[in-house]
Amino acid sequence: MQFAPLRSRLGHPRMELTLIHYAIAILAGLTSGIVSEIGGAGSLISLPMLIGLGLPPSVANGTNRIGVMTQYTMGYIRYLTHKHIPHKEAAILSITLILGTVAGAYFAVRIADVIFNWIFIGVMVITILFTFFSHDLSDKPDSTDDPVGRSRIADYLIFLLLGLYCGMIQAGMAYLMYYLLVSRLHTATKTAEAIKTYMSMIVTPFALFIFIWFGHINWELGACVAVGGGFGGWLGERFVEKKDTRTVKDWFMVALVISVIYMLLFVQLHLHDGIFYL
Repeated sequence: MQFAPLRSRLGHPRMELTLIHYAIAILAGLTSGIVSEIGGAGSLISLPMLIGLGLPPSVANGTNRIGVMTQYTMGYIRYLTHKHIPHKEAAILSITLILGTVAGAYFAVRIADVIFNWIFIGVMVITILFTFFSHDLSDKPDSTDDPVGRSRIADYLIFLLLGLYCGMIQAGMAYLMYYLLVSRLHTATKTAEAIKTYMSMIVTPFALFIFIWFGHINWELGACVAVGGGFGGWLGERFVEKKDTRTVKDWFMVALVISVIYMLLFVQLHLHDGIFYL
């Protein structure tokens, strides 16, 4: 693809957007929404697609957050109309998570793109291995127990570190929250699902604000990602209701492997230029 060599006032290259750009951005949001609704980590697919459109990684990262915020907000609204969400417990657990998210987002906009790319590739590889070897968490009976009452100082520090990851990359943060709530705080699965939905929604705007503040947003493509993400979340919910998630997870693994190959060979090693450099 050829892009016009225009520059924004912040120094980031800008593109002359075409219908293809908008279509791919919508597809990125759609794919991310479906995957995120089923198991999380949809950004591992949408972010490479935005980078492939020519956005600098930091701008692609910020632009992707618009779709992420839409997905979690719509997921929260859908969840709120059908199930109880323990807002008090979720808000307390979110305090250190928010602090870490702000710090992680600031780090993401300040580091060099090449470093971010290597970190992102590493996260994708770890996700492939984890998805391949992990087993689903067994259902625990729901209860009214307060997970905050079982938390310790170390747990808040863990959520602080999770916030750093959420702010920097974000992909898979909802599943990581769910995993910590169930495995470490021994929260019932239904309660953990409700808490992680709410926490994901309230921390995302804090990261998005940092990217907006530093100008790392392409609003036009971000709007397309948001539209696709909203519809993708709805489709993902239909897959869950029909219990047909195995097919989506298989395709997710295929897309993730392709994304790793693309990011490694064409973004980092510049195979298309005929020159290999890190």
